[in-house]
Amino acid sequence: MMIFIERTTLSSFSEELAKRTENISKGHSKIDGISTGFDELDNLTMGFKPGDLTLITGVDGMGKTHFLLSLIQKIVFEKKYNAVFFSLQMSKQQVLSKILCQQKNISENIVGITNINEMENFPLYLNDFPALTVSDIEETLSCVPPDFAKIIMLDSLELLSINKKDKVGKILNKRELTKIVFKLKNLALKLNIPIVLLSNLKLAQKEIGKNLSRRPTLLDLRTYAPIDTYADLILLLYRPEYYKIKDWDDEENKSTDGEAEIIIAKSNYGKLANVRIKWNVFKDFI
Repeated sequence: MMIFIERTTLSSFSEELAKRTENISKGHSKIDGISTGFDELDNLTMGFKPGDLTLITGVDGMGKTHFLLSLIQKIVFEKKYNAVFFSLQMSKQQVLSKILCQQKNISENIVGITNINEMENFPLYLNDFPALTVSDIEETLSCVPPDFAKIIMLDSLELLSINKKDKVGKILNKRELTKIVFKLKNLALKLNIPIVLLSNLKLAQKEIGKNLSRRPTLLDLRTYAPIDTYADLILLLYRPEYYKIKDWDDEENKSTDGEAEIIIAKSNYGKLANVRIKWNVFKDFI
């Protein structure tokens, strides 16, 4: 089998890099892509860059999907970037309802159809078909207007399928998870746009029954599945308040009430650090 790869000359690559560098210099910004909407996180990561795969993960209860919806809220509804969101666990109406709650600072119980209709003109393409393969995703993107997508988001890795014939709900093994992540990284490079992927971190069997309130680590992810190799940026979510831990474990010992931590566990460009952000019952991550 022959694989044909598009040729990119060194001069064309240099021109593109020079243009991106000039744009950063003119704007006096450290963003070399799409802003996350969180200033401190942008300063450390330089945003979501074209061709990059970002992996967001954490154990159950950390608010991974809520964090992704907060990113959509900031990227699409505030900064007006065109985005494509593949939601494999929530319907379109559920997604829009939750985003609207963040915008209006209201409970989902009082969100109505009229409110959701207000969001029709925003540049978000939503796909809520279950058990998609990476090929399905690429095929769907080919149906989206040319150059529409500036960023792709998926929720989540474990709900994707490796083959079209797989049954919905099939549990993927480590090898299959890694193969899907590899394909998504290649898709990001092929389309030259950032892809943000959610994953549900499962701790090793030996950790079960122990104190699970510690911060997740890159080693936890590698033990779960060696998918970190293909990610350019890995963010781990941690909310000590979920474990009823009242104070942060630093010198200041401030209250953990209404706060979460984004752990930059891997970055091909910026620094490795922990970023604290606010958590609100309605607005989620702000």
